[in-house]
Amino acid sequence: MNIRFEMTSRLAELTGFRNESIEIEAGQTLRDALVGLERKLMRGPGACLVEDGRLHPSVLVVVNERACVRGEASVPLRGGETIRLMLPVAGG
Repeated sequence: MNIRFEMTSRLAELTGFRNESIEIEAGQTLRDALVGLERKLMRGPGACLVEDGRLHPSVLVVVNERACVRGEASVPLRGGETIRLMLPVAGG
């Protein structure tokens, strides 16, 4: 199954790419997709997103326009999902 990742502007600057796709097996979860992305990033320019082998805790995860918290990592994926990774935005 193909899973597409999108990085928002600041993460795109940090990682050197805006979009990335990975293949996962049927029945895998959001956690599996994030692990697959981490493995790919650790070998490339996006290593700044990975800290101690895990996606940096400040990165926000949105699956198909729905924000997910770390506890929802067991959500099953069906393939074709777009997972957007972004940094929190502060303003005033």
